[in-house]
Parts: sequence; structure tokens; C-alpha cells
Amino acid sequence: MKFWQRAYISLLILFVLFFYASIYMVSSFNFRANLNSERGRSFGEAGFIAASLEREMTDILRDGGAIDDDGYSFFERYADFYLNRDIYLELWRNGEYMTGNLPGSPQVMHEISIGEQAASVVDYGKNRFMLVTSAFMVNTDSFTLIYAHDLQAFTDELDSLSSFLIITGVALAVLLALVLYFLLRHLSKPIEKLDEATRRISGGDYTMRVPVYGKDELATFAWSFNSMADEIEKKVDELQTTAEQKQRFIDNLAHELRTPLTTIRGYAEYLKNANINEDDRIASLDFIITESSQISVMANKLLDIALLRNGALDTTEISLPELFSIVESKLHPKLSQKGVQLEMMEEQGSVPGDRDLLESMLYNLLDNAVKASAEGAIVKMTCLLKDGHRIIEIQDFGKGMPDEHIANLTEPFYRVDKARSRAEGGAGLGLALCKQIAQLHNADLSFHSEVGKGTTVIVTFTTP
Repeated sequence: MKFWQRAYISLLILFVLFFYASIYMVSSFNFRANLNSERGRSFGEAGFIAASLEREMTDILRDGGAIDDDGYSFFERYADFYLNRDIYLELWRNGEYMTGNLPGSPQVMHEISIGEQAASVVDYGKNRFMLVTSAFMVNTDSFTLIYAHDLQAFTDELDSLSSFLIITGVALAVLLALVLYFLLRHLSKPIEKLDEATRRISGGDYTMRVPVYGKDELATFAWSFNSMADEIEKKVDELQTTAEQKQRFIDNLAHELRTPLTTIRGYAEYLKNANINEDDRIASLDFIITESSQISVMANKLLDIALLRNGALDTTEISLPELFSIVESKLHPKLSQKGVQLEMMEEQGSVPGDRDLLESMLYNLLDNAVKASAEGAIVKMTCLLKDGHRIIEIQDFGKGMPDEHIANLTEPFYRVDKARSRAEGGAGLGLALCKQIAQLHNADLSFHSEVGKGTTVIVTFTTP
């Protein structure tokens, strides 16, 4: 059974129980209040009748007559008069029944003192009566008047009220059942949507979100759920991207190792099986040494990347003009060989970091710019201060690259032009190493490139 169904049944049962308990208490209170009112009225009326009878019987005796001479005709006048008002009278004398019109057998009198009254409620068949007993003295005789008021009208009114309340309760219960059903169904919709979203996310649909309505607890819960789903989707995307990158790394590493290993194996078999002269032997060994060096360089760069990911940085203040000058001197042979001119525009200043690592980063970035430039071209390296942050820009005016390559540039073994990189001995690890060095120095490494216009690499030191 669903939550809203349990809530629906529970609330409906509670309403019915409380409503009918309230009806019972109201009816009981109303009955007692009306009964007390009726008792008070009956006391007064019985006392009035008893006083009237006492005066009349006293007058009869004073005139020399006897009370029972005419068969208590004076009492019958009282009985006939009050019968029209559903009131019955009964008279006792010295403990003996004398006359009356009360239905059924004569009532047993309450033992009360002269001048006192007592009341009780008794049933005669299907009717209920309010009985009031009054005692008085006439001469030396004691008389007891039993006053009985038929409570049928009072009971009928109470039954009508009870029936009305019961019918009203049933009608309200039905109305409440309908209203409560639609209300709980409406209120449970967000929970059902959350449940559906949870099941879809657990099934792999991480784009599922729930609508947020209002500002109550359910809306806050829905907002929190959507935030959690955003984070889950983000983490899943990150894990998927990481898995793809790792797979691509393994594939590229296998590809990069296959070529030099195939070359080494080929020349080794050639040296073993072929009858060659000394020059061919030396040439073959040179190829083996070159390819072995290529593998060694690749292994060293991969080791550098691993060490940078796990190592701590020992920083010092490094002068940027001095750093630029050192990098230029190391790159001078390549610049001269290709006829590329390096223009440097640096401001006086410094950055905190590791000198060797920053030299390696700038050297790799400039080396890539030189490789991408035509002979006799210009490469610019600029340092500026913007919003309190040091920014280094390296710009070439080579052939550039499409935007779809930029996101993958810093992945290990990724090359935009694989043929050119292989010819120049690159394995696609330089920019991956540069990214690790930048991150270690709290710097952002970004690229901007246009096909046919060149590429700009921007290193932004986020720590002032």
C-alpha cells in the first residue's frame, strides 16, 4: 500500500472516530443539560401542585367536610388538567395509594420527609417519565404526591438530534473522503515524481529532473534532489571522461610503443640474419639507438607527469625577465635552424614557483609554436599584469587548428597532426606535462586558435 493511501485511510478513520466521539459527547451533554432543566421545571411544578392540593384539602376540612367524601374529585380536576400537558398525578395518604392516572401499577413512593421533594427517571413500557415525589401534611395526615412528566417529546427531540448528527456525520465523512482523496493525490504527486526520477536515475538516466513548485518542504526536497542529480550527472560525466581518457592513453601508449619496438626488432633481426658490411651494421645500430632513445624520452616524460601529480612544490620568487632570457637561450638553436624570430615583451615582475618546472613549461610551449610556424615567421611571448594576476601569452602565426581539437590538446599522446609529430619525434606528451606544471603553480592553461591564423597559449597565474 502506498504512503498516500495509508495516510488517506488513517485520516479518514481518525476523522470518523473523532467526529462520532464528539457527537456522543455533545448528545450526552445536551441530554444532561435538558434533563436537569426538565428536573428543575418538574420540581417547581410538582411543588406548586402539592401546595395547591394542601390548601384545598385544608379548606375542605375547615368547612367541616371530609377529604374523600366525593371520591377525591378535586384531585381528579388537577389530574385531568395536567394530563393535556403529558403530566400524570398520583396521590398517597399515610403510605396508602388513594387515586391517580399514572399508567401501570401504583409507584413505590420515595421515603422523604414532609416538605421535601425527590426526583427520578423511570420507564413505563416504551415511555420514559420524570417522577417527582412531594410530601406534605394536612391536619394529622401525611400525603405524598407523585408527579410524572412524560419525557417522550424530550426523548424524541434527542433522538432526532442524534439522527441528524449521525446523518450529518455520514455526509461529512463521504465529503471528507472525496476531498481528502483528491487532496492527498495532489500532495503526493511530487513524491511520485521524485520516486520516478529516482528509479530513472538508478536505471542510468542521469538527465532526469523533477519540477519544483512553491516554497514548502517538498519544493525544498525537490530542489535538493535536482542539485544531487546535477552532481551525480557531473560526476558520472567526469568518470566517463576519465575512463575514455585512460582508454585513449592506453591505446596511444600502445601505438607509440609499437612503432619504435617494431623498428628495433626489425633491425635486430636484420643484424642477426643478414650478411652485411660494417656501414650497414653501424646504420642499423644507429636506428636501434634512436628508437631506444625515443622510448626513453617518452618514459621520462610519463614519469615526470606522474611525479608532478603526486609531488609537492617548493616555490621561490622567480624573475620573469630572467626566466624569459633563459628559455630563449635554450631555444636559440631551433630558432636559428628554422629562421623563426622570437619577440619578447615582458614586464618587470616575478611569480612564485619552481624555476626548472616553469622553464620546462615555457620551453615546451615555445617549441610547439616554433614547430607550428613557417620558416622565417615570428613567435611572440608576452607577459602582462591584469586584474592583479600575471599572464603569459605565447602566440604563433602558423596554420592553427579547428576548435574540436582544443579540448583534447593536453591529453597524453594527443596530436593534431600525427604525421608531422611523428616526423619530428613528438609523442604528444609535452602539453600534458605543461598542464600538470600549470596546475601545480595554481595557473590556468588555455588555448585560442583559428585555422590559417595561428594559435595563442595563455598561462594565467591565479595566485597574485
